Amino acid sequence: MARKSRWTALAVMALCASAATAPAAPYDSGQAIYGALAQLPLTRLMVGGGELDIAFANEEPGEDHAEILTWIRRSAEAVSTYFGRFPVRRVGLLVVLDDGERINTGTTFGYDGSAIRIHVGRNAKPSAFQQDWIMVHEMTHLALPNLPRASLWLQEGNATYVEPIARAEAGQLDDASVWRWTLEDLASGLPKPGDGGLDGTQDHDRIYWGGAGFWLLADVRIRERTHNRLGVQAALRAINKDSGGNGARWTPEHMMAVGDAATGGTELADLYAQMKDGPFSFDTHALFARLGLSLDGRTVLFDDGAPLAQIRRAITARSSR
Repeated sequence: MARKSRWTALAVMALCASAATAPAAPYDSGQAIYGALAQLPLTRLMVGGGELDIAFANEEPGEDHAEILTWIRRSAEAVSTYFGRFPVRRVGLLVVLDDGERINTGTTFGYDGSAIRIHVGRNAKPSAFQQDWIMVHEMTHLALPNLPRASLWLQEGNATYVEPIARAEAGQLDDASVWRWTLEDLASGLPKPGDGGLDGTQDHDRIYWGGAGFWLLADVRIRERTHNRLGVQAALRAINKDSGGNGARWTPEHMMAVGDAATGGTELADLYAQMKDGPFSFDTHALFARLGLSLDGRTVLFDDGAPLAQIRRAITARSSR
């Protein structure tokens, strides 16, 4: 399945996760997920200072889950690399084994302890795990505090922006792959005629890619002001450290204030004020040109002579930690 078509499924899941309706299938509700994590046998992984307690639902006798556990560890290492540690002290991870060969949608919860539910085809091949982005996306959700529902775009946009960068920093993804998705999809998050701000939007492109645009613009602006010494990563690490992750409940204003304090600027608060209520737009082509990015078909071209080429390279630079 193409990456962009997955955004639709993830958006529907995110928008419906707390709906007060009966679950359509086992493990669709938070109550069922927390219940399964409390009752099923757990396998513990320690990654980045965090405990990952993993349970398998629909398990069949004799199944070998070594490939799944390796995938979970690799994903956790990418997220730990980006945030400097695993974002929460402990997370319960429910792997629901289904028929098929695909890794399907995941959902992250925090109201009764951090938890992730993800559906995995029991016939998934090693290449499916190597290419997967969903697990890192869901683990990135653990890092931010829980925000009001109108601010879903901040949370989904953050996971959309951070996920490929985290994998690049961990040496799991090449730069061309990181930027290809942004080059292809960022403009879909811009306001359409008649749109308002991002707060409360139900449009999945605006939730995911409009939100990702917020974090990309913030990253570039912080790096420009600090001469590439700091980026949005410093703000996000501070937010994660102060909040403890997705079990906390914050206002967006508080989150912006903590992030801005970490970088010594006002980029987050300023952009949030511009994008939450009104149809804020920007020239994606001009931004990409300044970063030295373009597409030839699906081939990503890099211009290292572009004004912000150093910033582009710094965003995806492999971590030395």
